[in-house]
Amino acid sequence: MANNEQELDAATLSTHGKLAMFNTGLKNGLANGEKFTALMDQLIDTTDGEVLLAAAQRLADFKLDTAYVTFPHQYNNADYYLIFMSRLLGMHNDEQAALNSQRHSESLYHVYEALSVDYTFLYQVVDNGNGGAYYREQTTGENLFYIHLERRLLRFNSEAFTNLFINQLLLKGTDAADINTVIATLIKFGHCLRDDFGFNVDFNILDVVNAAKYELRSANLDRAIVDKLFVTAAANDHMLQNSKQGQGAQIELRQGLTVDVYDAAEKSGSHKWVITVHDPEQAVSWFDVLLHFNFMRDWYLDNIDSLEIKADPLVFA
Repeated sequence: MANNEQELDAATLSTHGKLAMFNTGLKNGLANGEKFTALMDQLIDTTDGEVLLAAAQRLADFKLDTAYVTFPHQYNNADYYLIFMSRLLGMHNDEQAALNSQRHSESLYHVYEALSVDYTFLYQVVDNGNGGAYYREQTTGENLFYIHLERRLLRFNSEAFTNLFINQLLLKGTDAADINTVIATLIKFGHCLRDDFGFNVDFNILDVVNAAKYELRSANLDRAIVDKLFVTAAANDHMLQNSKQGQGAQIELRQGLTVDVYDAAEKSGSHKWVITVHDPEQAVSWFDVLLHFNFMRDWYLDNIDSLEIKADPLVFA
């Protein structure tokens, strides 16, 4: 009934009333555009981190077009995540993620000088009630991490990093140093979010802290898989010992760098197999081990269904 009454009112308006309603619609649409450009000014020019984050949050949800005013040239909402990421990294002197635009459109994407131009990265906004966005490589469709600006949350995805950087790039000839360059930028982004804004960041397979426990997909690891590590370690002139942490094994890859694979059984008695990496500088992650130690990588990939590092199940199914 209300809509019918509005249509009737519009139909019976005087000429002055119709023109005034039309003009008001234009003014409101233009005012909305001015709000947008003010936020864009902040996103482009501010050197204040909190102002940058707030502008990105609002632009990621901003609806620029109105009933009376539409703008033919505009970015997608996902593009503001890219701009935010580039600006934040730039404020911390990291320019590795180059921001490019698609031909014949304003759509944006990232490329990395260290990688082939065949690999491009953009954000995919989550449409359901959870919100946030995934940082995705377009060629492979791998979601490297999930970010939620309002909740200040960042989660890296072990499966995607293994599939893209190990299976797709390293094993097909990309130099490990080039991969490390890209990984360093992604880790830098996580540190910036954590240190500048207090984001809750799970570095997952990229975590270099000695205390990190990379939980395996298989809660109850088959002993035969550990035995395979004994065999491959011996074949590569490394000695595997029983883990001092519990049921499992420990291997020293070089002076001071050790990897443990063991059952970190909980008090309830349930199994929880994990991998830990220890080095004096706390500069080596499990991903680094996969990147630089061939026999460890082969063992991991050959038994990936059991050994794969779990990522946050709430955002990575």
